[in-house]
Amino acid sequence: MAGPEIILVFASNTLILNAEDLLEERGLPFTLVPVPKEVNPNCGLAISFVESDHDLILPVLEAAGLRPAMAYRRHGDDFSSWPLSH
Repeated sequence: MAGPEIILVFASNTLILNAEDLLEERGLPFTLVPVPKEVNPNCGLAISFVESDHDLILPVLEAAGLRPAMAYRRHGDDFSSWPLSH
């Protein structure tokens, strides 16, 4: 993945699977990944995409009522909180 990566963590497995289905239906560029242990030591899945694609991904999720619980920006091995209001 080129450039900074955004990791979206959802409150439940149902929400992440619904988000995955929606993004796949729309043909949007994302990857389903394990939640990085650096941001959450619990098991789970997350949506990952290149930061420059946030204008494609976030409006689709929000329109469907699929708001992530948390978002992180990953650049290399560094993680930081990422505001969802872009």
